[in-house]
Amino acid sequence: MNMKDLILLTNDDGIGAPGIATLENRLAAASLSHAVSAPLHERSGCGHSITLHDPLRVRMLGEGRFAVNGTPADAVTLYLDAPLGPRPKLIVSGINLGGNLARDLFYSGTFAAAAEGFFHGVTSIAVSLYFGGPSAYAPSHFDIAADLFVRGILPFIEGALGDEMYRSPRLLNVNIPVTALDGRTPDLRWTSLGSRDYGGQIVAGHDPRGRPYYWIGGDQQGFADLPGSDCNAMRDGAVSITPISLSLTDEQTLNRLRKKT
Repeated sequence: MNMKDLILLTNDDGIGAPGIATLENRLAAASLSHAVSAPLHERSGCGHSITLHDPLRVRMLGEGRFAVNGTPADAVTLYLDAPLGPRPKLIVSGINLGGNLARDLFYSGTFAAAAEGFFHGVTSIAVSLYFGGPSAYAPSHFDIAADLFVRGILPFIEGALGDEMYRSPRLLNVNIPVTALDGRTPDLRWTSLGSRDYGGQIVAGHDPRGRPYYWIGGDQQGFADLPGSDCNAMRDGAVSITPISLSLTDEQTLNRLRKKT
């Protein structure tokens, strides 16, 4: 990237979240041109939903800063197709509060925003901050992670992919464990998606009127020990960088069935 290349920032935690603010500040400090188009409010876990039955409205919160009363995918689509500003060379979604690993990508609004950018032909990177276990959140984590992404992770990706990174759109999912923010040179790994286990946890209760309710979710119960996976990287305190393909076709089964008929 150079100073003339526009980077579009987005997220699913909302335009006022600390993760996106630290990226804005870091890009500004590095004199990198950027714009922001993000949900007005938090939309975590909304996946790749889009708004079809209600009007979308945009608030301009400053030069090149747009808050959209919709989903992360809406925010990216409006910026690119309305359009709200110049076409970016790169889209960065995050930094998300919490990891997005393994099958989390199917639920993650952070990843969906990056995927929407990829659908529009723009190289896009989802970035998440993984706490795991007993690790406690501190505001400084985002500051350090944003600096690491801009000065370390992005140049690492660009160096590995070369010119093809922007000639042919790429989609990547990055997870930064807080244990990689201890001041040492971080281990940056190319990874595959792992397998997390949330234990199928459903929390049941009753509201003040005695009506039952159910709360989906819970802490990670564990993950499969898959060498080279993003989950293993988190365990080892390494940054995971996973190239993602959005083709859902089961090519192996398809080819076998075609041969049978």
